[in-house]
Amino acid sequence: MVPTPILWFEIGIGIPIILGILWTKAEYGLFLYAFTLGFPDLAVPLGSTINIRPDDILILLFFARTILWSPVPASRSQKKIFAWQALFLAACLLSIIVEMAQGTPPGGYESAKMAGCAVIVFVLPRLVQSERRLRFFVAGLMCAGVALAIQVFLHLGTSSSNNFANFQQWKSAATFDTWNPNTIGQAAVLLVFGAGLGVIIFPKTLVNGILWPCLAMGFALVPALVFVRGTSLSIAAGFVLFLCMERRWKWIMVFAVACLCAMLYLHSRDPQLMEGATTVNVTTGEGFSDRFERWHMAFRAIETQPFIGQGFGQELTYLTLIGSEGRSHNAYLTIWLELGLGGLLLFLAAMFQFVRAGWDLYGKPPFQAQGALILALTFALALDSFGLSTLYWEKLPTIAVSLAVAVVGMRERDDVEIAAGEDHSLACEPFAQHS
Repeated sequence: MVPTPILWFEIGIGIPIILGILWTKAEYGLFLYAFTLGFPDLAVPLGSTINIRPDDILILLFFARTILWSPVPASRSQKKIFAWQALFLAACLLSIIVEMAQGTPPGGYESAKMAGCAVIVFVLPRLVQSERRLRFFVAGLMCAGVALAIQVFLHLGTSSSNNFANFQQWKSAATFDTWNPNTIGQAAVLLVFGAGLGVIIFPKTLVNGILWPCLAMGFALVPALVFVRGTSLSIAAGFVLFLCMERRWKWIMVFAVACLCAMLYLHSRDPQLMEGATTVNVTTGEGFSDRFERWHMAFRAIETQPFIGQGFGQELTYLTLIGSEGRSHNAYLTIWLELGLGGLLLFLAAMFQFVRAGWDLYGKPPFQAQGALILALTFALALDSFGLSTLYWEKLPTIAVSLAVAVVGMRERDDVEIAAGEDHSLACEPFAQHS
């Protein structure tokens, strides 16, 4: 079909109108951005490793809006988080500069991931500045989650006639063409956190009181049903931590029953795959997908340059050179290997700011649930990073922590307003008594 001049004219008029709406009504843009995350295969390849998706285009529009449209100033905790994130980013950029000077620049994929995540950290907390915008984002995220779950099980349905030799093949069959199989787990972390935000920010009605926890549990079980084992355990640990901090003991029992039902379903569907996925030996490393061997090779690489590292984005190149089968699949070892001990300490300090901000909110009764949710998210991501590069410039976990930064800023501004209102009441009290 060849576009007619009238069609081109209509497109030319429609695009500025759409951009104008997204520019002036940020909540609609946030809903669309979150919703497009549910369609990872809707992408245009840029080279052999990089894909451009609709959410990448939208985040660039938000980036321009944030620069040209001054947002509300960052709160105290937000400034600390931004400062440490900026220091870690500066360490990565300095490493890239040194590598370029030596003639060994990192691959385009690693650099593009870092740049994209840096933009997300800069933009989302500055754009999500009200509960209205956060509600739109969470609603779009839930729609994206439902779309992702449907597509995952459609993939499995089209592969149901195949005989899978092991659970790794099952996991690969469930994933998307443009995703690593473990990315399903990262998406689940973001979706469970979004559902947790829905519990807090949407009206406290009976329907919402049942809907949002059920959505959270449903998204938490998706990676388990496709044998993304490490992330499933991390999500379960974070989920239980949140429920314990909130003293929701009944929901812990409900979650335990849901997990048991999921395991029984998998066992009844294919006992052989279930047995292979649950057969692990901590002493020998059997069942850990060669993680112990990869970690051993990463330690060998770290020993050669423990303080300055091999350089940003050089993990795969160096590990392949010394005989490893691939990446270390451990965010902490990856950062230590590439950026040295100083880079690892910077990373840990940056993540500690989320723990501090969450704990500060948890200590204030009006914001206790938000603090518990941020602490649970940080715990789940930190635990998952022992088996994957979850927190090292990965898009979906970066979106999750960026939402956490937005929540911190919103609640700290609310706290300031509450304190100002109390001071005003105390100041007016003597005049009322005099009257």
